[in-house]
Amino acid sequence: MSLLIVGGAAAGVIYSGVYNVAATSDHWPITRWALQKTVHRSVERQASGIDVPPLGSEKQLLAGAVNFDAMCSSCHTPPGAQPSAAAQGMYPEPPELTHAAREKSPGEIFWVIKHGIKASGMPAWGASHSDDDLWAMTAFIAQLPDMTPADYRQMLQTAQASGIGHGAGGHHGESGDGHPAEDANGQDHGHNDGDEQAPGHRDGSAPHSDSGSRPHAHG
Repeated sequence: MSLLIVGGAAAGVIYSGVYNVAATSDHWPITRWALQKTVHRSVERQASGIDVPPLGSEKQLLAGAVNFDAMCSSCHTPPGAQPSAAAQGMYPEPPELTHAAREKSPGEIFWVIKHGIKASGMPAWGASHSDDDLWAMTAFIAQLPDMTPADYRQMLQTAQASGIGHGAGGHHGESGDGHPAEDANGQDHGHNDGDEQAPGHRDGSAPHSDSGSRPHAHG
């Protein structure tokens, strides 16, 4: 009987249109709690069986920095930058990813980058990028808590000088000389430096924490 009452109440809310879906309106506290708990517990469970490869080589980190700058920085503000106009208008706000680096395991970060989060704006980058690309971004995100704005700029400059472009570890095409490009781990894979930068999204990429006054809709 109680389930029927709850179901009826939920249906009433849905069909009445009383719930304000505008990005300028905060979630109800119960909605915020339910979204946070659902996402965080789901990510923990889905990522629990992932085998994490060695992370942190210089070439991998440089590839991760370039991919982050191209694919994530419009929503997840990089070190030393101000939130973009798109990020400021999103609700929930895209998280500052140092929280994810401190609170999430590499496997969880990788899983969110690869699979995205439903109804959040966080894209599934695994549909267009290789695991090498995504592990490179995972390795880069893990370094964010100790990264200064100068460190970030230097990584991008070093990557450019080294010929490391967006998709350096990916499975797209061939390098400009017609040969497969090396990925961040030194393996041969094609890549396409002509990939367009991903449009801004409401979430990440990347995983989220419970921190912040306006929690995001994924883990």
